[in-house]
Amino acid sequence: MLKFGLFGKLIAITVVVVAVLVLGVSLALAQKVTVSWFVRSQPEEQPWERTLIKEFESKNPNIKINLIIVKWDDFEPKLNAMFAAGTPPDIWSHWGASGFMDYYIRGMIADLTPFIEKEKFDLSDFIPEVLNLYKVGGRIYGLPCLTCGGSFLYYHKGLFDKAGLAHPPTDWEDKTWTTDKFLDYARKLTRDYADPTKAIYGYFDGFWPGTAWPLLFGQDIFPASAYETGFAEEAFVTHPQVIKAYQFSQDLVFKNKVSPTQAGRVALEAMGNPFISGRAAMYTTGGWGWWVFKGLEKEFPWGAAALPKGHPDAKCIIFTDPWVLAKTSKNPDAAWDFLKFLVSKEQQEKYLKAVGAPQGRHSLLPVFYELYPTMTSTQMEEVFLGGLRNGIESPNHLLVRFDQIDSALRAFTDPINLGQKTAADALKDGEKLFVETLRKIKAEYAKK
Repeated sequence: MLKFGLFGKLIAITVVVVAVLVLGVSLALAQKVTVSWFVRSQPEEQPWERTLIKEFESKNPNIKINLIIVKWDDFEPKLNAMFAAGTPPDIWSHWGASGFMDYYIRGMIADLTPFIEKEKFDLSDFIPEVLNLYKVGGRIYGLPCLTCGGSFLYYHKGLFDKAGLAHPPTDWEDKTWTTDKFLDYARKLTRDYADPTKAIYGYFDGFWPGTAWPLLFGQDIFPASAYETGFAEEAFVTHPQVIKAYQFSQDLVFKNKVSPTQAGRVALEAMGNPFISGRAAMYTTGGWGWWVFKGLEKEFPWGAAALPKGHPDAKCIIFTDPWVLAKTSKNPDAAWDFLKFLVSKEQQEKYLKAVGAPQGRHSLLPVFYELYPTMTSTQMEEVFLGGLRNGIESPNHLLVRFDQIDSALRAFTDPINLGQKTAADALKDGEKLFVETLRKIKAEYAKK
C-alpha cells in the first residue's frame, strides 16, 4: 500500500505539472499578437525584409509579423480597402499614389510622440533635415526609414574623359555650375544626334515630378504654405522663372538637340536604361539612382554631381520615406516595438549594405559613402548633404491628392515636352484649370 500510495502521488504530481505546462503554452499562444507590415514590391528589398522578420520574431516570440507585399499600382487601392474594412496595416510608408500629408489629413497615422517620450527614444542620430519633415505642430508622425536624399546629376565619367571635359562639381555652392555651363557640356557630349540607332545624347531627363525644373530655376509652382497644410489654392504657373524653366527643358530637345524626343526616349528605354548603356552622358533623377547604379562601376564609371543652377535660389527635390503607424492599429504597442526595430541603427545598416540606399542616420553616412568606389568619401559627403541642404521635400509626399495634381500638371506640360506649344502658351492655357483642380481638392477634403 505504501508503494502504491507513493506511485499514485507521483502520477498526481505529474498530471498537475503537465496541466500547468499546457495552460502556460495556451496562455502564451493566446497572448501572441500579429503586426502587419505593408511594403512595396521591390526585389532588392524583400530578402532583407524576410531576414529582419526572422530576427525580430526570435527576439519577440509573442509578436508575429505578417508581411504584405504590394505592387505600386495596387498599393493605394489595397491600403484604402484595408482601412475601410477596419483591418489597417500596422506599419507602412508612402509608396503609392498618396503621401504622408494625405494620410495625416485623413486621420490614418498615429502620433508617435507619446511612444517616443515614454521610452525616451533617442532621436539624436537622425539627420534633422530628414526627421523634421514628418513633424506636424511639433509632433512626430513618422520616423525615417529606408531612403532619403535629394535629386542629383549622374554622369558617365568615361564619356566626359573622352570629350576632354572636367567632371561636374559635387559642391552645390559652386557658382560656376549653371544651366548654361550644363548646356555647353551637353552639346560637347552629344554625338550622332540625327541617327537614333547610334546617337549618344548629352543629357537624358529623368526628373520627377514635373515641378523639378521650375525649382531648378528658383521658383516653385506651389506656395510654401502648401507644404505645411497639404493644400494649395494658388499656383505660380505663369511666373517668368517657371516659363523659363520649362522652355529651357523643351529647348534641350527641339532647339539644342542634346536630349532625345519623346519617341526617341521610348525607343531607348525599351532597350534598357540609356545611362547605363552609355547612350546618355548626363542623367538627372532622384536619390534612387544610387542603388540602381550600385555595383555597375566596372561596366561604366559613373559619378554623382550637384544639379546645375538656373537661378541662385535653385532647389532640388528631396525624397524621404517615413515609417508610419496606423492610428487605428489593434496592437499599437507591438507595432511600436516593430517600428523601433525597423529604424534601429543595426537594421538600417543591414538595409544600406544590402541595397545601397542612403539612410537618415548620421552614424551610417560613412558606411554609405564607402559603398561607391568611383567617388571619394569627401565627394560623397559633399554631394549628398548638399542635396539635403538645397532641397525641399517632394510635393507628392506633402500635398494631398498629388496623383490628381500631377495628372492635371501633365495635361498642360505634355504639349511642352512634345514640342507642340511654347512653354509660355502651354502654361497660360493650363493655369486656370490647374488652379481649379487645386481648389477642388481642398473643398472635397473640407467636407470630410
